[in-house]
Parts: sequence; C-alpha cells; structure tokens
Amino acid sequence: MTRSLRRLLLPLAVVATLLTLTPATAAADGPASKRPGVLRMQTVPPLAGVQVTVDGTTVRSDSHGRIAVRVRNFLGLEDRIEVASAAVSPDRRVVFDRFRGSPDAGVRRVVEVGLRTVRRVSWSFVERLGTPVPVERITTMRLRSSTGEIHELSGADLSKPRWVAESRTQQGPLGLASKQLYYVVDSVVVDGTSVVNRAAQRFVPWDRQEWVIELLFFKATFSAADMIFSRQAGDGVVLTRADGRVERLGFAADGTVLVPDLPRGTYEVKVAGGGVSFGRPVSISRDQQVVLSVISPLDLSLVVLGVLAVALGLILVGRPHLFRLIVRPRRPSWLRLPGRRRTTAPAADVPEQPVPAPTAPGPGSSDQPVPVPAAPEAGAPDALVPVPAASGSPPDQPGPGPAARPPVADGVAAGAPAGGARRSDGRRGAAVAVAALLTLLAPLPVADRPASAGVPARAPAGTPDTALPWATVPPPVAAAAPAPSAASAPVPVLAYYYIWFNPTSWNRAKTDYPLLGRYSSDDTEILRRHVRMAKAAGIDGFLVSWKHTPQLDARLAALVDVARRENFKLGIVYQGLDFARDPLPLATVRADLGHFADRYATEPVFDIFDRPVVVWTGSEKFTAEQIDDTVGEARRRLLVLGNAKNVDTVADTRGVLDGQAYYWSSGDPVEEKTDRKLAAMSEAVKRTGGLWIAPVAPGFDARMIGGRRDVDRRDGDTLRASFAAARRSAPDALGVISWNEFSENTHIEPSEQHGDRYLGVLADLLGRAVDHDVLLESHATTDEKPWGLPAWAALLSTAAVAAVPPLWLVYRRRRARSAVTPPTQRGAAPQVDPVDL
Repeated sequence: MTRSLRRLLLPLAVVATLLTLTPATAAADGPASKRPGVLRMQTVPPLAGVQVTVDGTTVRSDSHGRIAVRVRNFLGLEDRIEVASAAVSPDRRVVFDRFRGSPDAGVRRVVEVGLRTVRRVSWSFVERLGTPVPVERITTMRLRSSTGEIHELSGADLSKPRWVAESRTQQGPLGLASKQLYYVVDSVVVDGTSVVNRAAQRFVPWDRQEWVIELLFFKATFSAADMIFSRQAGDGVVLTRADGRVERLGFAADGTVLVPDLPRGTYEVKVAGGGVSFGRPVSISRDQQVVLSVISPLDLSLVVLGVLAVALGLILVGRPHLFRLIVRPRRPSWLRLPGRRRTTAPAADVPEQPVPAPTAPGPGSSDQPVPVPAAPEAGAPDALVPVPAASGSPPDQPGPGPAARPPVADGVAAGAPAGGARRSDGRRGAAVAVAALLTLLAPLPVADRPASAGVPARAPAGTPDTALPWATVPPPVAAAAPAPSAASAPVPVLAYYYIWFNPTSWNRAKTDYPLLGRYSSDDTEILRRHVRMAKAAGIDGFLVSWKHTPQLDARLAALVDVARRENFKLGIVYQGLDFARDPLPLATVRADLGHFADRYATEPVFDIFDRPVVVWTGSEKFTAEQIDDTVGEARRRLLVLGNAKNVDTVADTRGVLDGQAYYWSSGDPVEEKTDRKLAAMSEAVKRTGGLWIAPVAPGFDARMIGGRRDVDRRDGDTLRASFAAARRSAPDALGVISWNEFSENTHIEPSEQHGDRYLGVLADLLGRAVDHDVLLESHATTDEKPWGLPAWAALLSTAAVAAVPPLWLVYRRRRARSAVTPPTQRGAAPQVDPVDL
C-alpha cells in the first residue's frame, strides 16, 4: 500500500508544480496576441492556390481555401500580411479585396480573406439555328456587367479572349460573402444594325467561360410584280443596308432572290429593271417573303391612255356639237352651205337665191320651201335650213304658229331650255361612267365588299332623264357591309404600359416572362415592337406609367419618338405613390406635372382627347382643396384624371379633376357583379362632366408580391366578361390592365406561359381579324402571292376611273353656269318648221 501511494502522489506533485509555475510564466510573457502562434485564414470564395506571405513566410491555400501560417505574434498583422494578386488557374485570377474585421483577432478565430476574382472568357457567334457566324461580319459588340461595367469591343478584340470581373465580396451579418457577377449583351452590330435583343442574353463567368451569343439572322425572299398586272417584273433587287452599303441581287429563274442570313433590321429595297420602282422600307424580324411593285412600261401606257381619254372626254363634253358629229351621220354638204336655198327637188334651170326668213309663213308660200335660219350650233357657222310649208293648210291661210307645232331639232324639243338638255346629258354621262366603273370592280377580290353588291340596271331605251337619278347607283360598299358586332369598341382602347424594367427586374416576383426575352425598357427595338404588336391587335395607345426621374424621362422620350413614327397615341399614369405605397409630397406632384406639361402639352402623340391625359395615382388620398391647389395650374394644359375606387371619392373630388380612370385589375367579372360597380362609377363621373376610363383585365395574381387574391384567366373568358362589363358602363375610353405588368400577372403581352393567346382574344373582341403569328411581327410585310387584273380589265378600269372626276366637274360647272344665267338667255331655240326631206 505504501508503494502504491508513493506512485500516485508523484504525478500529482508534478502537476501541482506546473500549475504553480504557469501563471508566473504567463505573466512574464504577456497576452497571447504577443506570443508566437499559428494564424488560420479562410479565402472567400474558397479557392485553392491563393498565395499569402506573412513575415517572409509564403503559403498557399488548400482545395477548400484554408491557410495556416506560423507567426511570431498577432500584433499589426494587417501590415504584415500580403495577399498576392496572381493566377490561381489558367483562366482565373484573384485580387485581394478585404479582411473581415482586424487580422489581429486571428489569435482567437479564423480570419476571412475576401477576394475579387477575374475570369478569362471567350465567345462565338451563331445564328438562330446554330449555324456559326464568322466574327469578321461583326462590327462592334457591347457587354455590360451587373455592376455597370461596360466593355466596348471592335476589330481584333472581338476574336480575342478577355479578362472580366467574375465575383466580388460584400459584408453580411454572418461574415463575408462572395457575389457572382453576370454580363448581358447590349448590342452586336452587323451591317449597321444590332442583331440581338438588348439584355436578353445573360452569361455568368463563374459558370461558363465559353459564351455562345445567338444573333438574329433571318431568311428573306424578294420578288417583284407588275403594279397592275399579275406577271413577274424586274431583273433583281437593290438592297440598301442600315450602314448605307448598297447591294444588287439578281433574280433566279423563278423570279425570286433568297437572302438566307439577313441581319434583323430595317432596309430599303427597290426593284432593278422592268420599269420604275421606288425604294420601300422593309423591316426584317422573321423569315418572310417580300413582294415589291414595279410600274412597268405597260402600266405607263395605260396611264397615258387614261390621260388622253380624260382630255378627249373633256373636249367632247365641253363641245356637244363635236360629240354629235362623231355619233351621228353628217348631213350632205349642200344642206350645210350658208346663204343658199335648196329645195328637195330643185329645177335644173332655176337658180337658187337666198331668201330672208319670214317670222311666219305668208300667202303664196304654202307649197314652196322657205329657208329659215336654223338654230346655231356651238362653234358652227350659221346655215340656212329649208323649211316646207305646213301641209293641210289652204294656200291663203297661215299655218299653225310655233306654239301649235313643237318641232324637234337634234333630239331636243323646241322650247326646252338648252341648259337643261346639257345638264341631262352630263348627268346621264356621269351615271353611265359610275355604272361602268362598278361593273369593272364587281369581280375584283376585295375582301370587305359584300357579295350582294351589284351593278345598277341600265335604264331602258326611251326612259326620260328623270328616271335616271343617282338613286340607281348602289349605296357605298360600307353601307352594305354587315353591322359590326356588339363587342367592337367605338371608343379609344388604351393599355397600361410600364417602362421600369431593367434586366434585374425579372429576378423578382415573376412566374411568367415575355416571349421577347427579359428585356430592358431602355431598348428602343423592344418599344417599337410593343407598339406594332399593340396596333395589330387594335389597341390605340398606351397609358404609360411615369414619374419625373432621369431614367424614366429618357425612356418616355424614346417611347414618344417611337409612337410618333408609328402613329400611335400615348397617355400618362403619374405614379404619385412611392415604393411603400405612400403618397408623394404635393409639391413634387405639382413640379412633375408642370415639367411634363412644359415638354409634352403640344405633342401630337398625346392628342387622344383635346389635351394630354394624365392619370394621377394616389389622388384619392388628398382632399379636394389639396388637389385643386396642386393640379389647378396644370389642368390648363392637361386633362388630369383621378384614380378613385368608389363613388364617394368621385363625389368628393367633383370639379377639381377632369375625370377618373379606375385601376381595378383584381375584380372577377365572372363570379362577381363588377358591372354594377362600374356603372355606378361611370354615372358618378359623368354627373360631374368628367372623362370615364373603364378597366378591362384578363385575370389577376399578385401572391408573389404579398397579395392574397387570385382571379383565374379561364382561357380568355375572364377577359371577355371584363370587356363586356366595361363596355356596358358607357366609357369614354377602355383601359386594358395591362400590357406588361408581370408581377401582378395582368399582362396581355405575348409570354412564355400564355403565348399570344390573350392579345388574340382582345383583337377578336375589337373586331380585328389578326393572324396570331403576325402579332409578334415587328413590321407588316406580306407573304401573299402577287395579284392583279387582266389587261382588258386594267385598261377599262383606268379609263373609267380617269373619266369619272372630269365628268363630275363638268357637270358641276354647267350646273353652276346655268344657275347664274339670266332667265331671258335660257329660252327656247328659234322655232322653225321641220324640213320634209
């Protein structure tokens, strides 16, 4: 037992001695930060091969980014640590960014070393179908990073790999975090036009170093046809590209020329050879066929013939005696000799003597022909016309007077006004010309001409002039067309439109995305395509969400320019609420509306009504006095509408606003009685004499942004019911909610999930027969085969069309001349006895 106790006590004594001596040693050496130790570090992001030098000792991180290096102490390490900027792999470099806190704390924990990384990337270009595009065709390319860094590349730089920022670190609540960067392609210019949708293609260098950039090249087929006839024309086309380069392309044997890789853009094209051709702008944004027109020599001949026909018609209509000489046989020359008297059977030995014409037959002249002056023809010399004595009268009694016998001269009853005869001739000629024109146009393939439209029947021979009224001409084609459906909109159709999209906007609260890609509202091409797609569906304009900021001002100006070129209308929805849905200060509202009025009050693009329309979102949060003080000055140049949501608010703002635009996208018109509320709102607004813009929505789902309501689209039935309810409220305009509100899923813009379904439904409701494939087309071009008229029909049509206007003008001129002629000059022609030949 004694030996065992001795063995146990010996170790205890040693431990006690060490414990006794340790405080003394520690006190002698000072705190741990002053003593030697091992510094442990962690790279962010975790990368292998990161080189760190401390006090002359260099170490590298392992595969997990961990570093351990022995140091003499932990004081002033920030000045003693050097993190080298070096390549950690052939395609990646690191650059020191920051420590988390002070490295001197490494005595107690692991020090985080934040690194920025740079990656070497390269790219190649392909067409839509994957065919490589030589880099020599590229003029310039513009890349933009998520941090705003811009890379402008051209020439040899387009074919060289490039080092770009890959990641950076940021301080978070749990320490340093590495944020990966991405790049978007803003533009790739080929032949003077950009062949990418701006910011639609995104690349993350951390994930991929080889970028494949898709370019928008399309196949275009050009052909030419005679403007009037259906035959092919021309030798080829002259194509002017966006950069001004002109290229001549000859037609193949089939009369077409195929360009298989034409960059997206707008070109000027005209036909070479075959006649006269004018340059035509053609926008290429899909595979398509383009048919151009040529004015051929035959077309020019028809025009010349038409002009000659018009000239001859004017001459004949203005000089009826020439027309009678053409259509009637000429009299023998001996009947037209002036100053001579000839009987029906003159004696050979009795010379003819001119005898003055008596005003009435005298005795002894009953059986002898007496020459009397005939009614003078316009432009013809006076002639003596033999007049026999009245048969059946005794030789010693005078024959019946002029009132008893109405002679006929040139088919016009004696005593009838000459002006009336001319008017009848002009009216008859015009009616015949119009009837001939309608006859020619009857078989033409005009889609909107009703099948029942016929040609007026020609009046039977002998019908008096009064039986040929204009009523015999059929009514205009539009009058015979079927009545429009009840769903067609007689008021402007406006869609709420948003210009706040950036490439990063699509990362938040979206379940659907546009077919045009995740675009930026800075992209003018996107704005142009939106406007053209909306017009194709029957939308008249956009109500643009806007407030006065530099970015939104620039985007609005770009949209105004596009709308001006496309003949499209715009209104403004002034965003008077901030991101937290709190109203902006009234001074800000007043200044912003004043700025808008100064710049756009006289801009025709905003001419939907008599003044530009501005819908003030958030106006319902203010009193009538506050509203009047804020927008009273602006209302002299603008129509300022409120955004009231009930009848009481409309009544409260009576007289201080110009109307209301109810933004109600969450109503369910199928299961709820939304039409009653809309009718009540409309009545309240119109009671104040204001404008009423009724809402139309295809559905609603804002649950991704905190909402709870979901209105199903029902494959278009919700949109149809909403449209009908809005129409029944008798609006001054329809406000479609919306074109591109993807967060609340009220969009009708063609999208990945719905395609162009809802834009097509709206087009159908508006009575527009739109091909759904064309809704995505950025320019209206035709894929149809050329059509025309047969030669005889083209000739007759040209003559008929050319003859109608001058005939009508002559008719109007004669009618006016007759109206100012004194009654004494409109009397009957001299009364003469008919010649018994």
